[in-house]
Amino acid sequence: MFTDNAFVTILLCSSIGVKNDNYKPFTALQWSGLVVKIINSAVKEPSRLLNMSPREIVEVLLVSLEDAERICSLLSRGANVALAMESFERKGIKVVTRSDKHYPKRLKSVLKKNAPPVLYYCGDISLANYKGIAIVGSRDIDESGNRFAEKLASKAVDERLIVYSGGARGVDGISEKAALDKGGRVVSVIADSLAERIKKREIRSYITDGKLLLLTAVNPDAAFSPASAMNRNKYVYALSSGAFIVASDYNKGGTWAGATDNIKNKWVNSYVWDNGNYKGNGELIKLGATAIDSALDISIKELIDQ
Repeated sequence: MFTDNAFVTILLCSSIGVKNDNYKPFTALQWSGLVVKIINSAVKEPSRLLNMSPREIVEVLLVSLEDAERICSLLSRGANVALAMESFERKGIKVVTRSDKHYPKRLKSVLKKNAPPVLYYCGDISLANYKGIAIVGSRDIDESGNRFAEKLASKAVDERLIVYSGGARGVDGISEKAALDKGGRVVSVIADSLAERIKKREIRSYITDGKLLLLTAVNPDAAFSPASAMNRNKYVYALSSGAFIVASDYNKGGTWAGATDNIKNKWVNSYVWDNGNYKGNGELIKLGATAIDSALDISIKELIDQ
């Protein structure tokens, strides 16, 4: 199912079975720091932390006693987490960790230490390594925005590009549906319950046909949270070879936050629909995003390869 090292990564970095009064799982950045300590220590591999006492971990990793107790507490969930993993597997949900060869390459190369240590998915994980574009935007758009999102997704399919999206209502859902209806392929990075999402018959059909990959960095049973949504936006950008923003509010909302984050960190080039109906669009262009017009009379591949 997965290696011992992968299992320890899941134990230390996932929220499965963690109660409010327990130690918190390691964040991506914290995990990256711990991995360096492990590699440079006598244990060399995460799996060798199993069955070690807090004092032994302090001595070998040169961490604080509090951190060592945190590690031991998280590792003690082994039996419960294994049962949860088996339950997910029966539902068609699989797991991949950052050290696995099947982990999405762009996610790791773009985000580096901030790449999520654990990903849950349903579908063909190899789709996340295909060249494609992110199509993002507000939940509430007018009819012209709807048509533009559909046109953009359709053009991406024509050019054999994956559509990366966040699976939310509005631009995300519109572009995903347009791509799938045309026979294209979609990677949907979601911020809410993967276990609930895959109960939908249409979703399962697309997954079975190899057209749709659902991906999440949160517990497959977890409900939506603003924090997971913000991280999800980051992953959508990092997986793509170019991000297209259809509609954005100004200085508020997840689309604005994700787009400005991308411009600041320079994960991928940003392309914004030059439409005055959405105030944030013009402001993103002022910040350095490339303006595109409604005609879309350009090759998306050529544009993102420039």
